[in-house]
Amino acid sequence: MIWRIDVLYFLWTVRSFVCQGVNRNYWSATTNSNNATNAWNVNLSNGNTNNNNKTNTNSVRCIRALPPPALVLFYLILMSEIFTLEKLYLAYNECKKGKKNTHNTLSFEMDREKNLLSLLHDLQTKTYRISRHVYFITTYPTAREIFAADFRDRIVHHLLYSEIYKIFDSDFIPDSYANRIGKGTHAAVKKLQKNMLEVKRVSGSGYYLKLDVQSFFRSINKDILYGILEEKIKKVAAGGGQYSMWASDVLWITKIIVFHNPTKNFVYRGDPTLKNLIPKSKSLFYSGDLGLPIGNLTSQFFANIYLNTLDHFIAEELGFKHYVRYVDDFVIVDISHHKLRSSVAIIDSFLQVRLGLKLHPRKIRLQETRKGVDFLGYFVKPSHILVRQSVVKRFKDKLCKHRDNEDGLFKVEDISMIKSYLGHFSHANTYNLRKKLES
Repeated sequence: MIWRIDVLYFLWTVRSFVCQGVNRNYWSATTNSNNATNAWNVNLSNGNTNNNNKTNTNSVRCIRALPPPALVLFYLILMSEIFTLEKLYLAYNECKKGKKNTHNTLSFEMDREKNLLSLLHDLQTKTYRISRHVYFITTYPTAREIFAADFRDRIVHHLLYSEIYKIFDSDFIPDSYANRIGKGTHAAVKKLQKNMLEVKRVSGSGYYLKLDVQSFFRSINKDILYGILEEKIKKVAAGGGQYSMWASDVLWITKIIVFHNPTKNFVYRGDPTLKNLIPKSKSLFYSGDLGLPIGNLTSQFFANIYLNTLDHFIAEELGFKHYVRYVDDFVIVDISHHKLRSSVAIIDSFLQVRLGLKLHPRKIRLQETRKGVDFLGYFVKPSHILVRQSVVKRFKDKLCKHRDNEDGLFKVEDISMIKSYLGHFSHANTYNLRKKLES
């Protein structure tokens, strides 16, 4: 088993190399410069040492010898590896959270240790290949094709995500809310309402511009995406040494995931007639070399990285201070109707030139904020937030469908669905709605 040398343990080890006073009363590197029994003083801010004209006769001795330079280098290299059993096991645990016991999940679980070691071997020897995807169609909220990765591959997705998350998240602006720790749909909705209120206080009203990227996931240019990822990862590894090895491994697995085409190896699950609901403009089968599969953790995170340049352009180049984006849905609030309207063509041009994307022409909304914004399942106004009527109707339909006709009760497996909807309602002004549903 490969053990990771924890950073804190390594620092503790280095600390023990420091020499200690013979009288054992004080560490030689104490920060108290007025301590007359110090053998010397150390400025912990810059590492400078001096004896401050000490006249005592105290001496110091080392309590542990430094390890050979090669061993220190080994520790540093081991700390920077991505393909270790510990990291793979942590990714495996993250992958299990909130997931149903599907066939391939249970199959992996039955011989977990052997499967993890096999996956680790494939990654370390660079013989890893992506398995067959499961292809199916969802109809909520609209018809979409989903390519679900095998459980084994999802572990790799979590491994890569945890390795590069902080590197890229530090570049994101605060107004980006998708796939980020401490963010999410509910935080995005609240931020939108806050933006509307702030503009209203200044102008008494205000306007909003709501935009959507057309066929976003299907249109992502893999070469552009990989170029963005490669540039940042290489920049982090610019110091060389152990980080170069880390970058090489990260870029290798990133390239495999980004450029994999799930339409070449899949099995279809579900009603075959549902395929007719997917137009060619939204299908990966007709996208050529473009597009990422919806549903994978890496696809969601890569999408955020891909549109990060758009975020900076809108916030810094166009100068809009009241902006919020969740995946490919974004809303700008401003006091000027003219500025918002003239920005549509500018944003569309930026998307086409820099990212190979374009705005959805039928999903451009420019209105007064007092009329409300349809955003992420809610209807947002400066004064209050409501749940979108289509969501309420869908919930009522499910309640009628799942209720037992004999005793009027629900099955145990329906409880999570009901809790999910009620949780969604709790983030809006829905007191009357919830009381009505309870009656």
